[in-house]
Amino acid sequence: MKQKNKKKKRMVTAIVIVAVVLIALRFILFPPVKELPTTGQYQFTSEDYWVTLDKADPYSKDGSKRQLQIRKWYPTDCSEPKPVVVASHGSCGTIGNNLSLYRELASHGYTVLAVVHPGQAASVKYENGKKTGPSGVFLKEVSALNPDETPEKAYEVFHKWMEIRTGDLGAVMDDYIAKNGATRFIAEGHSLGGSAAYAMARIRKDVIGVIALESPFMYDVKGAENGAFVFDGSDYEVPVLSVYSDASYPHLKEWGQYRNNAKFLESTNPLYTNIHYENIGHMGLCDLSMASPVLTAILDRGFQKAKARDMLTRLNEDCLAWVRSLPEGVKEKSE
Repeated sequence: MKQKNKKKKRMVTAIVIVAVVLIALRFILFPPVKELPTTGQYQFTSEDYWVTLDKADPYSKDGSKRQLQIRKWYPTDCSEPKPVVVASHGSCGTIGNNLSLYRELASHGYTVLAVVHPGQAASVKYENGKKTGPSGVFLKEVSALNPDETPEKAYEVFHKWMEIRTGDLGAVMDDYIAKNGATRFIAEGHSLGGSAAYAMARIRKDVIGVIALESPFMYDVKGAENGAFVFDGSDYEVPVLSVYSDASYPHLKEWGQYRNNAKFLESTNPLYTNIHYENIGHMGLCDLSMASPVLTAILDRGFQKAKARDMLTRLNEDCLAWVRSLPEGVKEKSE
């Protein structure tokens, strides 16, 4: 009897220790933080909805149709017509990739549609309640990617990713128009999401501006010859805001996939706005830097020197100012 009691006590002790460790780990990885305050005059809310594409999901094993989760952030008391921001997360990003920016924009009267790209997201929730994580195929593609060493293979992957992403964003825009009428869109994204945002300005006339947070012009890569990428280097016809951290800014002229970034950085075209934030890494341009400094440090291979709250506040201020500076009537893009 005594031995049984000892075993039970040891088991209870072990469970308690494991629970304490897990709780401690949870708070280490995701310490409690306050949301950044919004500065706009409008009250806002959010709701999730889903858009099902009329094609199979390339990451589905059973050939089921691709379904997108969208979180719509919108003001509840603003009737002024404004462009709608369509947001695309980075590789293995989340629906809240730049949550504080979405909330800030909504507080100033803008509607934001945060799109989850199944297979390329950390987590997606489907309309039936099922949840999935990133696709193993996608993770293998990311880990094997070496643009400077094998540009031909990288181009094939870039082309695949852009086809998936632009198809997703186009479907979300078409669905919104079907429900609300003609709309002007601003495409926004971080990393791979920003690459897709650039692409939408090439593809659609109703995209009147782009915000890309440290993103190569992936859609502009049209092939590879003699060990180098071949780009569409023509100018964009709408305003473009490109934001960089220390992770890529010093290397824009060195990395092959960033050749258009370097070109447009040096351009005198007034449609191009470029910002470089010092003392932060790649993940410092999304809300993970505030939500989990430890994970951010792991992904960026070191803690950033600047405070996440300060940098995100600055990023959101700059993005809002740029959005508000867009001309009311952007000329129609040429065919």
